[in-house]
Amino acid sequence: MTGPIQHIGPPWRTVTVGGRRLRLRVKRDAWADGRPYLWPSVGEYPLYDDFLYHVMLQDEPRNTIFRKAIEERVPHARVLEIGCGPDLLWSLYAAECGARSVCAVESIPASAARATALAKNRPQYDIEVLSGEATTVGLPERAEVCIAELVGSIGGAEGIAAILDDVRDRLLTPGGAVIPAAVGTRAAAVCAEDLLEGDYAVDEDVADYVADILTSAGEPFDLRMCLGNVDREALRTTDCLVEDLRLEEGTVRFPAARLEFPAPGRFDGLLLWLTLRCAPDGPVLDSLETITNWLPVYVPFDLPEPVEAVPGDVLELDCAARPAADGVHPEYTFTGALVRIGGARVPLSAHSPYAGGPFRVTPLHRGLFTEET
Repeated sequence: MTGPIQHIGPPWRTVTVGGRRLRLRVKRDAWADGRPYLWPSVGEYPLYDDFLYHVMLQDEPRNTIFRKAIEERVPHARVLEIGCGPDLLWSLYAAECGARSVCAVESIPASAARATALAKNRPQYDIEVLSGEATTVGLPERAEVCIAELVGSIGGAEGIAAILDDVRDRLLTPGGAVIPAAVGTRAAAVCAEDLLEGDYAVDEDVADYVADILTSAGEPFDLRMCLGNVDREALRTTDCLVEDLRLEEGTVRFPAARLEFPAPGRFDGLLLWLTLRCAPDGPVLDSLETITNWLPVYVPFDLPEPVEAVPGDVLELDCAARPAADGVHPEYTFTGALVRIGGARVPLSAHSPYAGGPFRVTPLHRGLFTEET
């Protein structure tokens, strides 16, 4: 059984998931005054509504590099867009840029219906909208360019690697172009307890997204959370690439991480953020340097409290991803150690599930939720 959020007054909202009554900690204006705030990672479920679609449409840094790649690569080509949403943003732009034909695929029925109506109102363009999953639809003719904006704050979180593997086999011409061409995820250590001042709560307006994620999973679990209003000043370590998706080549790598502490400080988890290149030789968008709709993800270590580090200490971590039960969305695991100057090792691990798994294991999730008995 699942149920809607019940408003029982600050600082709690109650939601029933899988027959269990949970209380979620909330507060008004959690992102006020430019302070760091928590936001659920909604993209991979997907839970898009008009508000989130509006935010994406207004994301000018993202839109700029997508437009440039489309302008260069789609003229006279057969184009496939995966996840077009209700507004057909890139399908319409591809048509305006001279695509020979455009096929747009959308998995959310309501969004597909709105996109279909919009395409019918643009009879000057050859745009066909298909409702369904990209892994199940068929095309009358293979596309030469694929636009796939299924990237998350952790680059591969929305399952783009698995989806594109299928698309290349069935729907794309050999050597066909993919936009974006490459997606990376970078990582550094942070201390969320310090950034949030120990106040683990989501804004009241965000509570329904949290409830919907748990409801879609059918059981409570330590869902993936983002940290907004953070920048490089929040990083406790150097950063490095931990996930490398070369989408046009069809390769995925998970490089080992070596994160160095340039100054003394506490840490309790990893900050993961997206980098993106729409064309092989195009500019790189770094979502920690530029304000976009991709918020960095916070993955807490399995620690009772933050750990103190000093200059010369190093975090050595291996990142791994495995498909969730649906075979598409990855779950991420980080294992390794804090290596002290003298060589002593403090074992560390962190896990970011797509759905299911443990509940209220980390300090973050224990702060966010209580459970009624």
